[in-house]
Amino acid sequence: MGYKKGGMILLTFLVGGLFAVQGVSFAANTLETRAVTGGLGISSGTAKILESVIGELSGPAPTGSVRKVLSGHARTSHSPGALYDIAVTTQPVDEGQVRITFTTPGRAGFRGQLSFVEVKIATYAITAANYEAITSSLTLTALSTGTAGLTTYYHLVPGPTYYAAGRARDAAGMKSRLSPTPTFLTSAIAPAPVTSITIVNSTYGAVNITWNVTGDDGLIGDLTTGYFRIAYSSVPAEAALFSSANYTTQLSTSALAGSTQYHRLSGLQGNVTYYAAVFIGDEVTVYGGLGTIAQVVTMAYPPIQSGFSNLSSDGFTVSYTANNYPGAQYYIQTSSDPAFSYATNSGWITTSSASFSGLNTNQTYYVRGKARNSQLVETQYADLGSVSLTLNVSKPKPPPLKGEASGSTIILSWDQVVYNIAGGTTTIAAYDIYYSTGVNGAENFIEAVSSSVFTRTYTPPAARWYYVKARDQYSLRSDPSIWVKSTLDVARVVAADLRAVADMPPDAGYQLAASGLTLRISHQSQYETGLVQASYKVSLLDNNGNERVGLDLPSAAVVTMPTTRTGAVTITGYSPSISYSVYDYAVFYYNGVEDVNIGGAVDPNSGTVSVSTKKTGVFKVKQVIRPSSFRITQTVPRKIFTPNGDGIWDEFNIVYDNPEGLSISDAKVYDLSGAEVASLRAGTYNTSASLSWDGRRKGGDKAAAGIYVYQFKAGSKYHNGTMVLAR
Repeated sequence: MGYKKGGMILLTFLVGGLFAVQGVSFAANTLETRAVTGGLGISSGTAKILESVIGELSGPAPTGSVRKVLSGHARTSHSPGALYDIAVTTQPVDEGQVRITFTTPGRAGFRGQLSFVEVKIATYAITAANYEAITSSLTLTALSTGTAGLTTYYHLVPGPTYYAAGRARDAAGMKSRLSPTPTFLTSAIAPAPVTSITIVNSTYGAVNITWNVTGDDGLIGDLTTGYFRIAYSSVPAEAALFSSANYTTQLSTSALAGSTQYHRLSGLQGNVTYYAAVFIGDEVTVYGGLGTIAQVVTMAYPPIQSGFSNLSSDGFTVSYTANNYPGAQYYIQTSSDPAFSYATNSGWITTSSASFSGLNTNQTYYVRGKARNSQLVETQYADLGSVSLTLNVSKPKPPPLKGEASGSTIILSWDQVVYNIAGGTTTIAAYDIYYSTGVNGAENFIEAVSSSVFTRTYTPPAARWYYVKARDQYSLRSDPSIWVKSTLDVARVVAADLRAVADMPPDAGYQLAASGLTLRISHQSQYETGLVQASYKVSLLDNNGNERVGLDLPSAAVVTMPTTRTGAVTITGYSPSISYSVYDYAVFYYNGVEDVNIGGAVDPNSGTVSVSTKKTGVFKVKQVIRPSSFRITQTVPRKIFTPNGDGIWDEFNIVYDNPEGLSISDAKVYDLSGAEVASLRAGTYNTSASLSWDGRRKGGDKAAAGIYVYQFKAGSKYHNGTMVLAR
């Protein structure tokens, strides 16, 4: 090492790989690079200050024997000073921001003007080796040497530990050594607590929760990739807990600050007070604190039927379940009317079953129920099914009804009903009186009279049919009585399906009742196949409900039946008009051996066919082809008749069709010798044209038993046959 005369000598030497300085005093305003890594020398200035001549370089490190000079730098120039006091703070900036401070060095040590200062931030330790690869950085220019540098770094995600480091550079690219690397955590600002929460009932066991979004940072900023955490419980303290494990719902969302949000909670227990709070979390994720706790009593669930029990002739018990907290109330109704126009109810009860008594037996009862919570909020009715009450008791016999006129009024009277249809005794509670405008008309209830009243007077406003039903102590009603027309010209028995009737003289039904008999007409669907369109049975029942087979009616009745199996039927008149068509209908009577055509009058307007008969038994309506010329359709009876006054085959009838209207003449009865015995009498048989003989001679005396010949002329043609008179 050389020296200069008259000057101070600065001696440098290397000890253990470090530079040591001895015998040197550093005066104020001397340069200190704080980047001493090797290559120290004496400055060329008058102060002769020890300085770095190469700074800190990228690439091959300088050695003690090799020194490098950067472009634009003299061999004895200085590198920029280091950011030796760099510091990072999160105050007083916002979420995700930091404030960086340092003392600005100079271009050469702590002298001269720097070009810029560069600061880099990473989530790992920063070294000289990885410094250049870090892309998150900021650069500051035009900084005055020795002044305090201050800058703010943005958009850091709160949570991780961050590292910061920096370097100063001059215009030639000379860099200072790496600064210290302080670590820091950014601050996170939670959304403000939710104080606008409301909770209302939606439906059974469900509630709607609404609230307003506060902000991403307190009350500021929209929520982006944030969260709503809903804590709810039947215990207020649990609803206030952010980490309530039992009742918590978390939703990922983005929402504008101040916007109204909605969420539905379902599957809750009914009749329970629930408490709810909403916590808002931002993208960090940092949640706001507890705000307002809202509460509501959930609506009760309606009951669900679980079974019927304790069935009796007049009552039952229905059991039900519901997901309700104890104390929920139930209101159960039962009615024999599916529309519940009248009903028996349980009142509001808290039990899981309801019992009913005093109901009508042999009826189906429908059951429904509703519930309400402790706030008296009611549900809609729920269907709980139906139950039939049965009792081994037969319904009463129909009352024997009679009608009489008194001026413009009609007097209905009937005998007391003391038997049921099985022949047992019965106790009548009341007689229910009805009217209808026809078989197809509505049944109109007039009034119920006590069991001791057997007469009623009415002034009909128009033509009506009146009938009475007996109602016993179990509310079992009889079949309708005979229908009495307000004009008192006919009495009517109606089939249960309201599609067939038997019309009689006004007093006939009453006379039958006096004889202990009841007339009935009943549907016989088993015969309705093939050409048979309808079939009904006319029968007489005794007081024990037994059918009196083979017994004829005391007077002829007009039986009217439908011509179709399902078509509409209108039966209003006593004597329907007669109409003909290519295809016609006829009534056939089953005589025990075969079906016998007994004719009938067809009314196409009402869709019916009518026939007059005194016979009881099965009648069938068949579709037939009406002949185009005269023909004998049948003889009744077929051959043998017995005119003995017993009402059975007392006359021989020759029934015929005469579509051409031919003149009928010379109708005579002859014996086998050819002698004239009597004349055939023209008339009708069951509404069909006929010729008949009563078994008497022309003088009125009885003809002897034997074989006779009938003969008559239709137009220009004679028709004849034989018949047997038996005594």
